[in-house]
Amino acid sequence: MKKLINTILLIFLMGTVSSCLKSGLDDLETYNEAKITNLNFECRWWDEAKNQMAVKTLNIEKQISEDDNLITCKLTVPDASGSFTDAVRQNVSLSSLIAYMDLSTAARIAPLNGAPKLGNPGDFSAKEFKYLVTAADGTKREWTIKITDFVK
Repeated sequence: MKKLINTILLIFLMGTVSSCLKSGLDDLETYNEAKITNLNFECRWWDEAKNQMAVKTLNIEKQISEDDNLITCKLTVPDASGSFTDAVRQNVSLSSLIAYMDLSTAARIAPLNGAPKLGNPGDFSAKEFKYLVTAADGTKREWTIKITDFVK
């Protein structure tokens, strides 16, 4: 009997504590910017000595033109140091880089026309790629990434 009373009390409390508020809430801002604000490239390799994945960010000189939705960049492979040995450095190429970007608040990005997926090793040897950035309010902008030079 005590168990039944506790169960009924629990159901009653769940009903009174839950909220069904559907009106009177402040409208949240819907972001309309579909910009790429930063771009980086890195190489990753397996470090046998530490038994873990290692990462080295490439040096990048970039120009971001919001008027043209264009990012031009020059990539330079850093000098060997630590676990980033000469052998690892020699294996760095445009065909196996990882790219990642910073976007406007609440925006999404999608590769177009076979452009490499971001965050995964991809082939950037074609040196020009298009990405579609979609703002939270649905505004879309097509961005072009051009790699003007790759220095090793």
